[in-house]
Amino acid sequence: MAKVYFKVNTKTDDSKKDVSIRIRFKIGKIDQSTASGESVQLQYWDLEKQQLKRTSFKGKDNLLSRLKKLESHILDLASKRENIESGWLLLEVDKYLHPNKYVKKDSQTMYEWIEAWIEKSENTYHTIRPYYSTLNSLREFAPTLEWDDIDVNFYYDFVSHLTKQGFAKNTIGARIKNLKVFCNAAFERSVHRNIAYQAFKKLTEESFNIYLNEDELTTIYELDLSAHPHLDKVRDLFLVGCWTGCRWSDLDKVISDNIEGNFIRLEQQKTKNRVTIPLHSIVKKILEKHKGLIPGMISNQKFNDYIKDVCELAKFSGRVSKSITKGGKRHTEVMEKWEMVSSHTARRSFATNLYKSGFPSISIMSITGHKTEKAFLGYIKVNEQEHAEMLEKHWAKMISQTTLDLKN
Repeated sequence: MAKVYFKVNTKTDDSKKDVSIRIRFKIGKIDQSTASGESVQLQYWDLEKQQLKRTSFKGKDNLLSRLKKLESHILDLASKRENIESGWLLLEVDKYLHPNKYVKKDSQTMYEWIEAWIEKSENTYHTIRPYYSTLNSLREFAPTLEWDDIDVNFYYDFVSHLTKQGFAKNTIGARIKNLKVFCNAAFERSVHRNIAYQAFKKLTEESFNIYLNEDELTTIYELDLSAHPHLDKVRDLFLVGCWTGCRWSDLDKVISDNIEGNFIRLEQQKTKNRVTIPLHSIVKKILEKHKGLIPGMISNQKFNDYIKDVCELAKFSGRVSKSITKGGKRHTEVMEKWEMVSSHTARRSFATNLYKSGFPSISIMSITGHKTEKAFLGYIKVNEQEHAEMLEKHWAKMISQTTLDLKN
């Protein structure tokens, strides 16, 4: 199985000196390395583990994103080759870093243009990863597609193709959204003058997700997991997300170095927004428990497996019905509540619990990073009964206040 590593080889002891980060590719007996085009001050690189230290520094998020993009690019290229020749990595990294050296602009196909545009994108790894999925779907459906071929008939045929492939409705919608991003970027740069894409509709349906209320979060916090150390760490990591609203990609920034007084200040990896989050008492206790750090990050897949185990031990039972449109057909699955908990449940719980408490949406959005109230309201999970209970509490509060005013 192909693997990509990053490493630093240096003889310098000057911690403030920039050192070159090299990329290493291994598969079987093949072992190649070359300069990645990136560098970092020696004080921020762990020479023993050959990775960036957990310490925060200016530009770290962008550096991590660029390294992940390069890693993904090399692994993708390697998966499409039968043989890896000597010097292959050096050539492919150079193509990646200097695409203009290898592109003949007068004969550039639509797909070549899109690939070059993605590679030059300053967006984060998490943003551009779906671009490659869309590009692969387009190539599979229409290998010789060009800008002028993209019209309403193409739209319906492409949607039909994705539906037959068994994709979920929201996944198809994401493919259409990314296609429009490609078309719009090329249109703005006068690569084509076809505006038919502007009429394409993004298919969507409300996805079913759960959240955990504050009582359930307290149950998790008080759960005795001393016999399960790995679950204890995952529980703590999950609760940090529940009480900060951080995305999975930002959780490792909740450390003492980013805390000023009673506030956490960090830059969100996805949006690059600077956010300030009050330090909740539970988060403070977790940081004290782990000496100013959060528990070590693990893969998102393992985390999702383990947090389900935690919630099962917490006895979060109750059958939940989940429906999704896949392959053009509506599918319904009945699951236990604990089976539906994942890393994303934490952030959704944060937003939903605050909303139910009556905290202003605009203030919650300033922390979660939602840009529109429409997007935010589609994100929180409050059912009809909970909305009714919120209104009931509101009326009771108004009556209580009116009674108090009359007495005065």
